[in-house]
Amino acid sequence: MPPQTQMQTQKRRRTTNQDEDDQAARRRQSRRNNDSNDDSEPSDDDHDRSAADGTESQLIKKLVRYALACEYARIPIKRDGIRDKVLGNNPRSFRRVFDGAQGQLRSVFGMEMSELPMREKRTLKEKQKATARKAASQGPASSRQYVLVSTLPQEYKSQPIIGPSRIPSSSEEAAYVGFYTMLISLIVLTGGELSNVKLKRYLARLNAGQNLPNDRTDNVLQKLVRQGYIDKVVEKSDGEEDTITWCVGPRGKVEVPPQSIAAFITEVWGELPEDFDKKLQRSLGIQKTPVVNDVGREEQESES
Repeated sequence: MPPQTQMQTQKRRRTTNQDEDDQAARRRQSRRNNDSNDDSEPSDDDHDRSAADGTESQLIKKLVRYALACEYARIPIKRDGIRDKVLGNNPRSFRRVFDGAQGQLRSVFGMEMSELPMREKRTLKEKQKATARKAASQGPASSRQYVLVSTLPQEYKSQPIIGPSRIPSSSEEAAYVGFYTMLISLIVLTGGELSNVKLKRYLARLNAGQNLPNDRTDNVLQKLVRQGYIDKVVEKSDGEEDTITWCVGPRGKVEVPPQSIAAFITEVWGELPEDFDKKLQRSLGIQKTPVVNDVGREEQESES
């Protein structure tokens, strides 16, 4: 092969190799650009997921604020209110938003939303309506209402840590809490119902007309009924005076359970008799589970 032809052939080979190298470099650069675009530009699914997470987070904060506002006014947190005032156009997010709000309430405020029990039907007409409604409906009945209860350990539930609210004032709030706690305790210890005659007698002995701050006793009782601490059951009768009975309301059952009543009575009783705890637990229906260790079990076996 002539030298000139050989040189031309080698030149064409170098040009071909260089073109192939350039094409390979361009392909590598194109792949790097595509990877970079994938990392920097999220897909539509990522955008939708991020937007949904942001919306859900805002709804959780909104529900926490709504629950705190309801508790401040001592009104129940209604499920319909959550749907209307919190969820709006996101009704299907109820469970996720509710659980998220519960987590924030527990971790930040030491509280959680607890469902109120159903209001008991006392009169014959109410019982008949409840029976008919229960027969027509399926599944267990739910009040669809909640209140905030403390989740703090027992050692933190003391007056220096959890004191009365400063609105309207600490003394007025403490008197109000003490009054409805005393009233609920009386109703529970008399079998769950208290006649109006006995209630008036107890209030007169406590001199409630002068000891209750800034309002008449009847107005305070109406306020307690409105807030769900107690229930006023009126049974009308033809030609006779209406029968009025006082019972514990749904909120009273949640905020002042039998354990709180026992602690309250023990605090104000003074010097306690020997069998006081047993009688109190029997009156309140509290079943105290005995703690039996190995030694105690051996003693019981030896006695038997």
